[in-house]
Amino acid sequence: MHDSNEKIIVLDCVESTNNYAMSLAKNGEARHGTAVFAYEQTGGKGRLGRQWITEPGASIQLSILTQMEWASLAKQFMLSVAASLSTLDLIERYSDSEVFVKWPNDIFINDRKAAGILIENFIRGDLWQWAITGIGLNVNQTRFPLDQQLERTTSLAIETAHQFEVLQLASELRTFFLNYIENWREGLHEQWMERYNSRLYKAGQLVKLEYRNRVFEATIISVTKEGKLVTKDVFEREWNLDEVKIRF
Repeated sequence: MHDSNEKIIVLDCVESTNNYAMSLAKNGEARHGTAVFAYEQTGGKGRLGRQWITEPGASIQLSILTQMEWASLAKQFMLSVAASLSTLDLIERYSDSEVFVKWPNDIFINDRKAAGILIENFIRGDLWQWAITGIGLNVNQTRFPLDQQLERTTSLAIETAHQFEVLQLASELRTFFLNYIENWREGLHEQWMERYNSRLYKAGQLVKLEYRNRVFEATIISVTKEGKLVTKDVFEREWNLDEVKIRF
C-alpha cells in the first residue's frame, strides 16, 4: 500500500480497484465516500467483461463507494449520470476541448474515447446498500495498445499538451462525484438529464447501430432518465442498456 486515509485508499498495484472496493462493502468495512485509487491495475475491468489496460501511473483508476440505502433501485441510471457529469466537470476544468458522453458509459474528448465508467452494486433483497462507481480516465498516457488505437483513444495530455498529477485529479474527481450524490439525495438532480443530453455523443446525427448482429442507420435523439437510448429511423425507438451498440 502506498498511502491511506479516510478519503482515498492509495495502492501501488491492485488487481482491480472495483474489486477492492467491493470487498470493503462485503466485509462491512465500507464508508460512504471512501475511494480506492491505484497507480497500476493488473486486472482492470470494463463493462461486459472487457479489460481496461493502462500504463502504470499514467491514468486515473478510481472506485468510489457510496451508501445507497436512501435511493430506489429503479433510479440506478442516475449514478451513471452523476459519474458522467463529474468526469465532464473534471476534463472541462483542464481542457477547452468539446467533451461528450457516449451512451452508455464512455466519455469522449472531441471524437476520441478518454474515459470509461463501470458501476457495480451491493444489493441485499430489494435494498441497494452500496454502489461502487469505477471511473478510468486517461491522463498522461500518450501511447495505447493497438486495439485501443482502433477504438480512437485519447488522453488529457494528448488534448492539452500538458502533464498532470494523477492523484490530485483523482481527488478532484471524487469531490465532484460526491457533490452530485449529495445533490441527488437532496432532490437537486432534476436538471441532470438536460445537461447529459446536451453532451450526448452524436445527438441529432445519423449513426450506425448494431442490434443482434444486424447493422442499421438511425438518428440519436436522447437518453431517458431510466438510461434508455432514444433513436429514430422509420419509427422512434427506445433501447435498453447494451441492447444496441454504436458502430464507427
